[in-house]
Amino acid sequence: MKREDIVQLYNDAYAAKYEQEFLLDPLARSDTETELRLLQQFLAGGASWLDVACGTGFFLRHFPAVDRAALDLSPAMLRLARQANPTIPLREHDFREPIPEWQGRWGLVSCMWYAYGFADSIAELDRLIANLWSWTSPAGTCFMPLADPRLISGQNIPYQAPTHNAGRVMITGILWSYVEDGIGAAHAHLLAPQVEFMVELFQQYFEHVEILRYPPPFEGWQGRPALVAQGKRRVPVKLALTRS
Repeated sequence: MKREDIVQLYNDAYAAKYEQEFLLDPLARSDTETELRLLQQFLAGGASWLDVACGTGFFLRHFPAVDRAALDLSPAMLRLARQANPTIPLREHDFREPIPEWQGRWGLVSCMWYAYGFADSIAELDRLIANLWSWTSPAGTCFMPLADPRLISGQNIPYQAPTHNAGRVMITGILWSYVEDGIGAAHAHLLAPQVEFMVELFQQYFEHVEILRYPPPFEGWQGRPALVAQGKRRVPVKLALTRS
């Protein structure tokens, strides 16, 4: 993930149409409404909230009474987020980099849509999850909608594939791109780990990790998954697959 690529993709023109295309379009509206309901539940006890990769600030502006802050890497997205949320801290920041003063600060830490997919490797994704863990308060919640490789590909991709050799073949995820015809914008080579592997990654940092499925937007469809992590560990327990 290069900053210049994010800035070029999420420019002023793209930011202006982002909500209508990805949050309010009939195909996406059901998921957006589900996420708003979930956020309301997570914030019901008066929790403070950090939204990581906040985009236009769409979700933030629905909860004006909440103590909240956000970060994003796109200046164009942040300009819209500031218009919608003029009184809260909004940082232009790479989510792979820590913010020490926010350690343990937030009762809810969210990373919406599929922003984590811009990590270039599992090691970079693990750095992001470590930051989400760091910023979450000891009794807090981390919430992340997931890009399910099976839904993206339309194929039942196994997490563990059969093999005749000793050991295991683990299909830990896919790379995928979304190319928008007509304007040439490309979300290129996004990382989408398997849902099971995402659970394992978060279990390094949280005692309780749950997968929720949204209501299907149309009959015959499967609902999108989202991950909810609670019970922040004092010290992470590293997976063998993520060790460098």
